[in-house]
Amino acid sequence: MVVLSQEEAGRRLAKGVSLAVREVPLVLALSPGGARVAGEIARVLEAPLDIIATTRLDVPGRPRSTFGAVADGATVLLEDRIHTLGLPRDYVDGLINLARMEVDRVSAAWRGSEKALAVKDRTVVLVDDGASEAVLVVGAATAIRKLGVARLFFATPTATVELCQALAGVVDERIMLYEPECIGTQVRDPSFAHTTEFDVHALVRRSRANRTVPA
Repeated sequence: MVVLSQEEAGRRLAKGVSLAVREVPLVLALSPGGARVAGEIARVLEAPLDIIATTRLDVPGRPRSTFGAVADGATVLLEDRIHTLGLPRDYVDGLINLARMEVDRVSAAWRGSEKALAVKDRTVVLVDDGASEAVLVVGAATAIRKLGVARLFFATPTATVELCQALAGVVDERIMLYEPECIGTQVRDPSFAHTTEFDVHALVRRSRANRTVPA
Protein backbone atom coordinates (compact mmCIF):
# COMPACT_ATOMS: atom_id res chain seq x y z
CA MET A 1 0.00 0.00 0.00
CA VAL A 2 1.43 3.37 -1.07
CA VAL A 3 0.07 6.28 0.97
CA LEU A 4 1.16 9.80 0.10
CA SER A 5 0.08 13.08 1.57
CA GLN A 6 -1.19 15.57 -0.98
CA GLU A 7 1.80 17.79 -0.25
CA GLU A 8 4.30 14.97 -0.82
CA ALA A 9 2.52 14.03 -4.05
CA GLY A 10 2.84 17.64 -5.14
CA ARG A 11 6.57 17.73 -4.42
CA ARG A 12 7.14 14.55 -6.41
CA LEU A 13 4.99 15.75 -9.30
CA ALA A 14 6.90 19.04 -9.38
CA LYS A 15 9.99 17.08 -10.45
CA GLY A 16 8.09 15.54 -13.34
CA VAL A 17 6.65 18.90 -14.37
CA SER A 18 10.11 20.50 -14.32
CA LEU A 19 11.36 17.84 -16.73
CA ALA A 20 8.41 18.25 -19.13
CA VAL A 21 8.02 22.03 -18.99
CA ARG A 22 11.02 24.27 -19.58
CA GLU A 23 9.37 27.61 -18.79
CA VAL A 24 7.60 28.55 -15.57
CA PRO A 25 4.00 27.32 -16.02
CA LEU A 26 0.73 28.53 -14.60
CA VAL A 27 -0.58 25.93 -12.13
CA LEU A 28 -4.36 25.46 -11.94
CA ALA A 29 -6.02 23.43 -9.18
CA LEU A 30 -9.09 21.43 -10.18
CA SER A 31 -10.43 20.37 -6.78
CA PRO A 32 -9.92 21.08 -3.06
CA GLY A 33 -7.64 18.06 -2.72
CA GLY A 34 -5.99 19.04 -5.97
CA ALA A 35 -5.32 22.50 -4.55
CA ARG A 36 -3.03 21.01 -1.90
CA VAL A 37 -1.13 19.09 -4.58
CA ALA A 38 -1.06 22.13 -6.89
CA GLY A 39 0.07 24.42 -4.07
CA GLU A 40 3.19 22.32 -3.58
CA ILE A 41 3.92 22.15 -7.32
CA ALA A 42 3.61 25.93 -7.55
CA ARG A 43 5.78 26.46 -4.46
CA VAL A 44 8.58 24.16 -5.65
CA LEU A 45 8.59 25.60 -9.18
CA GLU A 46 8.02 29.18 -7.97
CA ALA A 47 5.05 29.28 -10.32
CA PRO A 48 1.77 31.19 -10.01
CA LEU A 49 -1.22 29.29 -8.61
CA ASP A 50 -4.85 29.67 -9.60
CA ILE A 51 -8.00 27.52 -9.60
CA ILE A 52 -10.64 26.31 -12.02
CA ALA A 53 -14.00 25.28 -10.61
CA THR A 54 -16.12 22.57 -12.19
CA THR A 55 -19.26 20.68 -11.24
CA ARG A 56 -21.09 17.61 -12.50
CA LEU A 57 -24.39 17.75 -14.33
CA ASP A 58 -26.76 15.31 -12.63
CA VAL A 59 -30.50 14.80 -12.46
CA PRO A 60 -31.48 15.82 -8.89
CA GLY A 61 -32.54 12.84 -6.81
CA ARG A 62 -31.61 10.35 -9.50
CA PRO A 63 -28.50 8.21 -8.72
CA ARG A 64 -25.92 7.56 -11.43
CA SER A 65 -27.45 10.15 -13.74
CA THR A 66 -24.36 12.20 -14.64
CA PHE A 67 -24.65 13.56 -18.16
CA GLY A 68 -21.89 16.15 -18.30
CA ALA A 69 -19.99 18.87 -16.48
CA VAL A 70 -19.78 22.65 -16.32
CA ALA A 71 -16.49 24.48 -15.77
CA ASP A 72 -15.38 28.10 -15.99
CA GLY A 73 -16.39 28.98 -19.53
CA ALA A 74 -17.23 25.53 -20.87
CA THR A 75 -19.97 22.91 -20.80
CA VAL A 76 -19.28 19.28 -21.67
CA LEU A 77 -22.37 17.20 -22.46
CA LEU A 78 -22.57 13.44 -22.82
CA GLU A 79 -25.22 13.32 -25.50
CA ASP A 80 -25.65 9.56 -25.34
CA ARG A 81 -26.39 9.83 -21.61
CA ILE A 82 -28.90 12.61 -22.21
CA HIS A 83 -30.66 10.40 -24.73
CA THR A 84 -30.57 7.35 -22.44
CA LEU A 85 -31.94 9.35 -19.52
CA GLY A 86 -34.67 10.83 -21.71
CA LEU A 87 -33.97 14.41 -20.69
CA PRO A 88 -35.80 17.24 -22.53
CA ARG A 89 -33.49 19.94 -23.87
CA ASP A 90 -35.10 22.75 -21.86
CA TYR A 91 -34.66 20.68 -18.69
CA VAL A 92 -30.98 20.15 -19.54
CA ASP A 93 -30.56 23.88 -20.17
CA GLY A 94 -32.08 24.66 -16.77
CA LEU A 95 -29.67 22.33 -15.00
CA ILE A 96 -26.76 23.88 -16.92
CA ASN A 97 -27.76 27.35 -15.72
CA LEU A 98 -27.91 26.14 -12.11
CA ALA A 99 -24.51 24.48 -12.50
CA ARG A 100 -23.01 27.71 -13.87
CA MET A 101 -24.26 29.57 -10.81
CA GLU A 102 -22.61 26.98 -8.56
CA VAL A 103 -19.34 27.22 -10.51
CA ASP A 104 -19.39 31.01 -10.11
CA ARG A 105 -20.01 30.64 -6.37
CA VAL A 106 -17.17 28.15 -5.91
CA SER A 107 -14.78 30.26 -8.00
CA ALA A 108 -15.53 33.30 -5.84
CA ALA A 109 -15.07 31.29 -2.64
CA TRP A 110 -11.79 29.76 -3.78
CA ARG A 111 -10.29 33.00 -5.08
CA GLY A 112 -11.82 35.46 -2.67
CA SER A 113 -10.65 38.92 -3.67
CA GLU A 114 -7.83 37.57 -5.85
CA LYS A 115 -8.16 37.96 -9.61
CA ALA A 116 -8.17 35.15 -12.14
CA LEU A 117 -4.81 34.82 -13.89
CA ALA A 118 -4.60 35.07 -17.67
CA VAL A 119 -3.92 31.74 -19.38
CA LYS A 120 -3.87 32.78 -23.04
CA ASP A 121 -0.65 31.74 -24.79
CA ARG A 122 0.73 30.27 -21.57
CA THR A 123 1.81 26.78 -20.58
CA VAL A 124 -0.71 25.54 -18.03
CA VAL A 125 -0.53 22.58 -15.66
CA LEU A 126 -3.97 21.38 -14.53
CA VAL A 127 -3.62 19.53 -11.22
CA ASP A 128 -5.80 17.04 -9.36
CA ASP A 129 -5.21 14.65 -6.47
CA GLY A 130 -6.50 11.65 -8.40
CA ALA A 131 -9.99 11.68 -6.93
CA SER A 132 -11.93 13.64 -9.56
CA GLU A 133 -14.19 11.91 -12.07
CA ALA A 134 -13.21 11.85 -15.73
CA VAL A 135 -16.09 14.11 -16.78
CA LEU A 136 -14.95 16.84 -14.35
CA VAL A 137 -11.34 16.75 -15.52
CA VAL A 138 -12.38 16.83 -19.18
CA GLY A 139 -14.71 19.73 -18.45
CA ALA A 140 -11.93 21.72 -16.82
CA ALA A 141 -9.43 20.89 -19.57
CA THR A 142 -11.94 21.87 -22.26
CA ALA A 143 -12.57 25.22 -20.56
CA ILE A 144 -8.85 25.93 -20.36
CA ARG A 145 -8.36 25.01 -24.01
CA LYS A 146 -11.06 27.49 -25.02
CA LEU A 147 -9.07 30.27 -23.35
CA GLY A 148 -6.24 29.81 -25.85
CA VAL A 149 -3.44 28.20 -23.84
CA ALA A 150 -0.18 27.43 -25.60
CA ARG A 151 0.24 23.98 -24.00
CA LEU A 152 -1.83 22.08 -21.46
CA PHE A 153 -0.49 19.41 -19.12
CA PHE A 154 -2.44 17.34 -16.61
CA ALA A 155 -0.61 16.40 -13.42
CA THR A 156 -1.98 13.87 -10.94
CA PRO A 157 -0.55 11.19 -8.65
CA THR A 158 -2.60 8.51 -10.41
CA ALA A 159 -5.70 8.19 -12.58
CA THR A 160 -8.14 5.66 -13.95
CA VAL A 161 -7.85 4.17 -17.41
CA GLU A 162 -11.16 5.86 -18.22
CA LEU A 163 -9.73 9.28 -17.39
CA CYS A 164 -6.57 8.74 -19.42
CA GLN A 165 -8.64 7.71 -22.43
CA ALA A 166 -11.01 10.65 -22.02
CA LEU A 167 -8.11 13.12 -21.98
CA ALA A 168 -6.64 11.88 -25.26
CA GLY A 169 -6.53 14.86 -27.59
CA VAL A 170 -7.62 17.25 -24.83
CA VAL A 171 -4.28 17.70 -23.04
CA ASP A 172 -0.80 17.71 -24.54
CA GLU A 173 0.70 15.41 -21.93
CA ARG A 174 -0.11 13.62 -18.67
CA ILE A 175 2.34 13.70 -15.76
CA MET A 176 1.69 10.94 -13.22
CA LEU A 177 3.47 9.26 -10.33
CA TYR A 178 1.78 5.89 -10.80
CA GLU A 179 0.30 4.13 -13.77
CA PRO A 180 -3.50 4.04 -14.17
CA GLU A 181 -5.30 1.76 -11.76
CA CYS A 182 -2.20 1.30 -9.59
CA ILE A 183 -3.69 -0.85 -6.84
CA GLY A 184 -3.10 0.31 -3.30
CA THR A 185 -2.16 3.92 -4.06
CA GLN A 186 -3.80 6.52 -1.85
CA VAL A 187 -3.27 10.26 -1.76
CA ARG A 188 -4.83 12.05 1.16
CA ASP A 189 -4.39 14.52 3.96
CA PRO A 190 -2.68 12.48 6.72
CA SER A 191 -4.70 14.36 9.34
CA PHE A 192 -7.88 13.13 7.59
CA ALA A 193 -9.11 16.73 7.59
CA HIS A 194 -11.47 17.83 4.83
CA THR A 195 -10.05 20.55 2.57
CA THR A 196 -12.53 23.41 2.78
CA GLU A 197 -13.20 26.32 0.44
CA PHE A 198 -11.40 28.53 2.96
CA ASP A 199 -8.35 26.25 2.81
CA VAL A 200 -8.26 26.57 -0.99
CA HIS A 201 -8.55 30.35 -0.76
CA ALA A 202 -5.71 30.42 1.79
CA LEU A 203 -3.47 28.49 -0.62
CA VAL A 204 -4.26 30.88 -3.48
CA ARG A 205 -3.79 33.95 -1.28
CA ARG A 206 -0.47 32.66 0.07
CA SER A 207 0.79 32.00 -3.46
CA ARG A 208 -0.16 35.48 -4.61
CA ALA A 209 1.51 37.02 -1.56
CA ASN A 210 4.76 35.25 -2.46
CA ARG A 211 4.70 36.25 -6.12
CA THR A 212 3.91 39.23 -8.31
CA VAL A 213 2.04 37.89 -11.34
CA PRO A 214 -0.02 39.57 -14.07
CA ALA A 215 -3.78 39.06 -13.79
